[in-house]
Amino acid sequence: MTQLNNDKAVLEVTDLAVSFQQTEKGIRRVTDVVHGINFTLHAGETLALVGESGSGKTLTALSVLQLLPYPHAYHPRGSIQYHGQEIVNANEATLTNIRGNEIAMIFQEPMTALNPLHIVQKQIEESLALHQNLHGQEGEDKTIELLDRVGIDHPRSRLKSYPHQLSGGQRQRVMIAMALANQPEILLADEPTTALDMTVQAKILSLLKALQRQQNLGILLITHDLNMVRKTADRVLVMKDGKLVERGTTEQIFTQAQQPYTQELLAAEPPPRRPPEATTAEIPIKEILTVDNLRVWFPLKRGLLKRTVGHIKAVNGVSLKLYAGQTLGVVGESGSGKTTLVLALLNLLGCEGTILLDGKSIHGKHAIPMAQLRKAMQIVFQDPYGSLSPRMTIGEIISEGLDAQKRVTDPRQRDHKVIDILNEVEIDPALRIRYPHEFSGGQRQRIAIARALILRPRILFLDEPTSALDRTVQMQILNLLNKIQRQHNLAYIFISHDLSVVRAIADELIVMKDGEVIEQGNASRIFSHPREAYTKALLSAL
Repeated sequence: MTQLNNDKAVLEVTDLAVSFQQTEKGIRRVTDVVHGINFTLHAGETLALVGESGSGKTLTALSVLQLLPYPHAYHPRGSIQYHGQEIVNANEATLTNIRGNEIAMIFQEPMTALNPLHIVQKQIEESLALHQNLHGQEGEDKTIELLDRVGIDHPRSRLKSYPHQLSGGQRQRVMIAMALANQPEILLADEPTTALDMTVQAKILSLLKALQRQQNLGILLITHDLNMVRKTADRVLVMKDGKLVERGTTEQIFTQAQQPYTQELLAAEPPPRRPPEATTAEIPIKEILTVDNLRVWFPLKRGLLKRTVGHIKAVNGVSLKLYAGQTLGVVGESGSGKTTLVLALLNLLGCEGTILLDGKSIHGKHAIPMAQLRKAMQIVFQDPYGSLSPRMTIGEIISEGLDAQKRVTDPRQRDHKVIDILNEVEIDPALRIRYPHEFSGGQRQRIAIARALILRPRILFLDEPTSALDRTVQMQILNLLNKIQRQHNLAYIFISHDLSVVRAIADELIVMKDGEVIEQGNASRIFSHPREAYTKALLSAL
């Protein structure tokens, strides 16, 4: 833990409340979402703000920099003071000076927070020009220094990169570089490692702690990852329904939690997968998917004639078998080839090797028709908010696959199928006329699962389906997936960087590194007795 270098608070939040107002048909409606929050943050200290989704953590953090959608949002009462200077309802000149200069923020999703149309250099230099009046070569030199400081390899070569050309860990480091560009005194870190694998998480946390020591940073850490909190925080605030329900040192919270809600959060750890119960019935286990020596190589072309001088071996020589009712976990660091493997199996990327679905090839001259393939193999994406159309009701979103497959033409029959699948994923069917933004993260993930299930696939690909969810909601989604698997004898391919989640759901495990399988076999055996050094390094973070 950090030794506090300054007893005086740099940030004081007193009786803070946040409300939202909207007018419908001339009637003003007010929703109170944050109620009377009090806390202080000291220089050199890490203060963690934890709680389930919707507890008000991010709203509290955004209030510090007055980044809520005012005047739709407003503060009916409360004070936020930085060194005694009031921030609530401060004028724009005061806020411009504080934002990024004195108090900086790392946002939850760097791919969304970074401008996709601007290169890394422009986005960092914009802040340097605004606050330090650095332009031209001075700005470029400072940008390279910042990228080097946050651990970006060959920083000069990354200046002209766009966000989509960087890995998740690199994008997060760029966000940190932008936040620290003007040497702020306070850093607001909103889920800074949510979408990162275990090893990159460890590197980012180590980087933040090192920078904290160097600059005597006060860090307000917003997260649902309690393992991260225990490793990094000095004090902890627990939020529920917009209120602080418990506070204390990290040691007190983790060993002597007083409130049942805090105890529930601490106990929300997915249990290891139990092997299926033995049965006397001799029912053969059906092999659904067979993959042999799968390769996805991207050519490297150089010169005036763009001749191929080499290849990036994104997936190299992967073989696997998947059976009905089985879950295959795929783990590895960012860039190991996990997602590329899935795209190849879904026939969304060109590849070499053999992929057989029920003994029939999915690509080549005699491939299974695409409509039949899409019916048999569906995917649930990492970010349901990004993958669900904001302009369609959830009823329309879920039934879209039926329309594409021309499975149902009668509107009443289609609606009955939507109702049935919503009941299956434990969403009230009466809500099918609503839009995605009206649901919580866990509910949106259930909707995404319903959309995939309505075609009754044989295989479900799950790409980081719980990474953005807090532990209690993660366990609900895992329980739902296990129930659906038992009911329909579904096969899952489950990709995740969260090894505790994989351990809770996987029967078999593949560990990937640089496009190749490093270790493969029974998940329970690998988690308890890994053979390869790389696997041991991954599991050490668990």
